[in-house]
Order: sequence, then structure tokens, then C-alpha cells
Amino acid sequence: MTRAVTVGLGLLFLTCTVPDIEELEQERPSGCDASHPCQVQVLLTYDGFRPGCVTLRAMDSQDASRTFELPVAVLGGTGEVGFIRRPGWSDTVKVTASARERSCAGQEVATASTQVSVPGKETARVELTLSARDEDGDGYVSTATRGTDCDDHSVSISPGAEERCDFLDNNCDGRRDPVPVCDGVEWRTTGTILGMSFQAVAPHARGQAWLVSDSNDVLAHVRRETDGGFDKLWSTECHGAWSTAWARPSDRRLFMGSWEGQLATQTVSLAEPCALASFDGGGAAIQDLVGFESDGGTTLFAVSETGDILRWDYPGDPRRVEHVDADLRSIHGLDPRTLITVGTTGDVPVAYHVNTDGGPWLREPLPQPSQGQVALQTVHIVAPGLAYAAGDQGLFLERAAGRWSTKPPYPIYTDGGVAPDILDVVSFGQDVVIARLDTDDLVRFDGVGWQDFLFGSQGFTALEGLTSDELWSATLDGTGFYWGPWQP
Repeated sequence: MTRAVTVGLGLLFLTCTVPDIEELEQERPSGCDASHPCQVQVLLTYDGFRPGCVTLRAMDSQDASRTFELPVAVLGGTGEVGFIRRPGWSDTVKVTASARERSCAGQEVATASTQVSVPGKETARVELTLSARDEDGDGYVSTATRGTDCDDHSVSISPGAEERCDFLDNNCDGRRDPVPVCDGVEWRTTGTILGMSFQAVAPHARGQAWLVSDSNDVLAHVRRETDGGFDKLWSTECHGAWSTAWARPSDRRLFMGSWEGQLATQTVSLAEPCALASFDGGGAAIQDLVGFESDGGTTLFAVSETGDILRWDYPGDPRRVEHVDADLRSIHGLDPRTLITVGTTGDVPVAYHVNTDGGPWLREPLPQPSQGQVALQTVHIVAPGLAYAAGDQGLFLERAAGRWSTKPPYPIYTDGGVAPDILDVVSFGQDVVIARLDTDDLVRFDGVGWQDFLFGSQGFTALEGLTSDELWSATLDGTGFYWGPWQP
């Protein structure tokens, strides 16, 4: 009995013994935990991109054959990994971090190395920065920094992307719109609602958009059908002179601003009542509106003719978050951190960008305008490093790497005339900027010059697009226009 107890206790003590370093290495190579603290801890920072895969390679500085690799968890803009030096290694270890785009099978785009002396008891801490450029945030790194993205200013362009009819080389194979990708793609109408007049258009999903009136309370939802036609539902129950609109992608809910300073929202079930927001804009016209969905929430930003910048965390109430000395005409961004608003003050074009630190919005230096170019009417953010703004008498600006420069205006064909006002721009890259002119024309800038796109006689009032191969417009005579594939 006594012997049996002794053997049992021996087994108990054996199973509870903390393994030494060599045993730990055999079970979990180069692992460390609370029982065996890391001898080296490496903190990684990612500059300009988010890697798809990161590995750390450790090498004995005195014997290059002694190496091992560890995976690094990619968490936001940083990563961290630790290890224990293997038995028999020297006191100095070279550590090299390597990042790849998209996945561990992707292109290696960044490396960083350093040597570290491994202490006997304490933990040595090392910081490495991996740098590459992914300006458009599509996960593909620019070819300028060892990546595979041939146009890092456009989310519509990357290796392996689906080729679309959009004047772009979507998949980086050197061809734009190869046959037969543009078959059946053309401008066509969604039909006319007689007696109606549209001021704004708000696409929210593929083949679906809202058309909004500023004169007769009309809200119309348009959906492309599989046969190429369009299904339309409309209502006149949401009373207001609606000047601008944005629609939520997740459920098609419509948000609107009016010339009278009102904000409102309406569901796609037009039988439900229109809900006016409890906001007093003092009657100042809401001239543009943009929204974002993130983490289950919805945030909108609007600008007014008196220089108010409004934030609406729906379903909460809108609130004024900034006021500038300007008549603000347009606001756009990819998210709340990339917002830019434009307009005029004292007959001078102005642009402001959001202060990510939460402070006052910051006015941006603009190129000297020509005489008569007194206002910017529209702005569109393509990527964090690329934006376009346009306005009076052909004023056309590009913002690249944080600086605005002047681009060619639409040509003047009449002696002694002036270039037409550019009232809307939508862009998907430096080679594709679609614009609405005050001459009732839609035109396209190809990176060098302007091309005709659609001539009108019905009074185009809006131009919007969510993807590079779908565009929407609307007119004063109650007609919607759509550019895109014939079928969904």
C-alpha cells in the first residue's frame, strides 16, 4: 500500500514539473509564455499599408544555418511576437520581419531587420517598421513599393480584379475594356414620371437608386430588372424642397436635406411616414449630404450655404460640429476621416478638410483661380491620396499627395466665350473623371483631355456613381438616366 502511494505521488510530481527550455523548444519551437518569458519581444508597426501576412525570421548572427520563422498576427497598424533563443545559439540574434500583400502566398512588399543582444534574464524589446504604400486601401500595394497594384489611386484597379466596362484597366493586364466586356453597356433612361422634376440621385446598391425632387415632394425608388428594364415606386408624402440625398446600402433607407434647412429620412416602404429630424438650420439650405455605415451604426455629414457642417449619428439628432466662413456647396469622403468640403467665400474658391484630431476643420491652400472662377461646386474623394474638385468657368482641380493642382478645363469652342461651369464630378481613378456641365452635358476626362459622354436637352441635375461601371443621373423633366450593364 505504501509503495503504491509512493509511485502515485512520483507520477503526480512528474506531470506537474515545469519543462525546461530544451523541452519547451521540442514541443513549441521558440515559444514563450508566462512560465518562460520571452527573451526577445518584437513590436512591428505598419506604415502606409495593412499587410496580408507577416512573418519574423530569427537567425544566429554567428551561424547563418541556425534559423527559425514565426508567424505574426496582423492587428490594425501593429503586430507583436516574442521568442526564446534556441539552445546553443550565440548571444546575438538577427531578426527580420517580412510582409506580404493579401496573403502569405502574396508578393513580398516590405522587410525590416535589426540585431539584438539576448539578455540572460530580462526581455530585450525591439521595434521594427514595415513600410509600403496602399493609397487606395484595396489590399494591393503600389508597384512603386514592390507591390502588384498598377494604379494605387483606384480601388477599381488591382491584379485579378474583374474587368468592367469603365474606361479602366481593372486587372492590370495592359488592356482597357477588352471585347466583349462593353457589349450592351450604354446610357439609357429609367423612364419618365410625368409632371415630376428631379434634383438629386442617391444610388445605394447595384442597379438601385433613389431619385429626389426639390419642387413637388417626389421620392422615387428605381430598381433595374433582369430583362434590362426598370421598376419604379414613388411617393409624394415626404413634404419638402429636397436638395440632396444619400441612401443607406444595408436597407435602402433614404436620408435627405432641403433648400429650407430640413433633414429627413424615409424607408423604401413608401407607405411609412417620412420622418423629419429635429434640427433647426435657421432656414439655411442644405447643399450636400454624405453618409457612412460602420459597426452597425450610420453617420452622415451635411453642409449648408451659411458654412455649417452638420453631423447626424442616426437615429440620434443632427448637430452642428463646425462653422466656417464660407458658402459650402459639396462634401465627400470615403469615411469620416477623409472628408473634404468645398465652396466659396468672398468670391474665392475654398476647400476644408476634417481635422482627425477633433479640432477645427482646416482650410487647404488652392491654386490661384482665373477671373470668374469664384466657387468650387463639387468634390469627390477617389482614395486617401486622390481627390477632384471643380466649379465655375471650368475650374478643375486634382488633389494628389495632399496638394491641389489645376487640371485642364473643358474646352471653349466659342471665340470670346468662357469654359462651362462644372457642377458635379465622379471619379474612379486619374484616367476616369465624369463631370456634369451647366451646358446640360455629361463629359469624361481621360487624364489628358475631355471626351463627350452624353449630350442632353432635358436639364441634367445630378450625377452619382458607387462603382466604376455604373453611373446615375436625373433631369428636370422627371427622367432618370443609367449607365451600366444591361442585366444585373
